[in-house]
Amino acid sequence: QSHRSEDASCLKSRMGSYAAPNPDKDLVSPPIRDDSMSRSKMGFNHPQLGPLLCPAKFLVEYNKDLAESRKKIQAGSLRVTVALWPAYLYPGDSPGQDFDPNDIIEGLFRGYLLERVSIIFSLLICNMLLIYYSGR
Repeated sequence: QSHRSEDASCLKSRMGSYAAPNPDKDLVSPPIRDDSMSRSKMGFNHPQLGPLLCPAKFLVEYNKDLAESRKKIQAGSLRVTVALWPAYLYPGDSPGQDFDPNDIIEGLFRGYLLERVSIIFSLLICNMLLIYYSGR
């Protein structure tokens, strides 16, 4: 188990480069730090991670007023459920930019963040399988 937690622990510090649309030019701000014990500035509370998590169908409304949208999410008037695909699953220079509300399947699972982290998770799974089978 320690191998798995060591492998996955590196993702938090690298999320700033994975989540940035153009990581060669700019990372997310404020930065995501490994030593941060608080999650109060993560998820919807982070100015650049929030739009990634926002359901694609609400993204235009969300981006108009981030603070108001966060309040609506907390109050439950802007419902975020598993049935609503998050913006990071869709392509575009910004997450979900190419989302088509008339065809929610178009572009699904082609967002840049998903493409970047899927490689990492594939490597983690392979590593976990190697550890598991080498211990048998």
